[in-house]
Amino acid sequence: METTTKGTPHLAYDVVIVGSGPAGALAAIDLARRGIRVCLVEGATHPRYKACGGGVLARAAQLLPVDLGPAVDHVCHAVELRFPDRNLSFRTQRGGPVLYMTMRSEFDRLLVTEATKCGAVIHEDTQVKGLTIEEDRVVVQTGREQISGRFVVAADGVDSVVARAGDWPANHSAIPALECEVPVAAATHARFFDTARFDMDHPRHGYSWVFPKKEHLSVGVLSTRRGDTGLKDAMQLYLHRLDIEPAGPLELHGALIPVRPRHGALAKDRVLLIGDAAGLADPITAEGITHALLSGKLAARALVEGDLNVAQVADRYCRMLEESVLGELRSAGRLAQFFYGHPHLRSLLFRSHGQRFCEKVTDIMMGERRYVDFDLSVGVLARHLKPW
Repeated sequence: METTTKGTPHLAYDVVIVGSGPAGALAAIDLARRGIRVCLVEGATHPRYKACGGGVLARAAQLLPVDLGPAVDHVCHAVELRFPDRNLSFRTQRGGPVLYMTMRSEFDRLLVTEATKCGAVIHEDTQVKGLTIEEDRVVVQTGREQISGRFVVAADGVDSVVARAGDWPANHSAIPALECEVPVAAATHARFFDTARFDMDHPRHGYSWVFPKKEHLSVGVLSTRRGDTGLKDAMQLYLHRLDIEPAGPLELHGALIPVRPRHGALAKDRVLLIGDAAGLADPITAEGITHALLSGKLAARALVEGDLNVAQVADRYCRMLEESVLGELRSAGRLAQFFYGHPHLRSLLFRSHGQRFCEKVTDIMMGERRYVDFDLSVGVLARHLKPW
């Protein structure tokens, strides 16, 4: 429905979702399929580039309501975890894909296209300037119109405009990453075929990765230390160490990954936070797509089952998040504290239990195991870890 207020167009929906990445798009699909009037507000225009390695885990693919195939660039059935400075290397392999390699521009467009097919409306090239929470609705202010909904879902990333406008504190847990799509010769590409490779402790307190795409390599570096400014040098050194000679110019893209949830309830008044806006990335792997998708589904379910009632929706969403996501992230956080914070002790353990650890993490990637069930093999270590 469209009206005009003092010369400014005013569009009204049941739910307004700000951000059309995996979290927002999946929430829109589920809501539209249930007859909810929903729109997506996107600052760019699809297809648009997104700084991301593009690896969709098997556990994430299981959450999708559409065939991922059209967006898949490559598949990896194996994962390698290397500790070059410790002379340790582990490999796991599964009969089916562990990671589906995508370009995020195509993956996101696939989901947005499905959302519009289901009846969702998308407003692209639309910048959100702020929002006003009223008694019976939320009004989203954009550069050219007002868009209101009985609820607003924030899916606009770690630096969420909606979260700021809703008085959530800034998420200071975000860690830096740098990635690039590297064109390479066929012989170089063949060296990394079918395997997602992770090299630990490069940079220190972080890792680097190589993901094979159809005709190039996605290469990245990540630090678990906020404010790390050495990632460009780490990237160049990593390419040199792996003898990856780019066949063309490189374009580096930076990103911040929120590896802890925002403080406080992730739903209040008429606003719900999902995906990176909520801070739901995996603190071990820094992978965010799985919990982005899951939180989008949970938000849609809470809105439908709560019959768009403020108190019911907030209660349902927070309860479902606790049961499905937040407890899992706390367990993963304790493991990450050991993994990145105690490198010497970790190396001692990996010499005897490394393959077992990697098999269990691969099971998690496959959706066959959860962090809450994770055993460090020498459980006494848990007593030495501070609460996360």
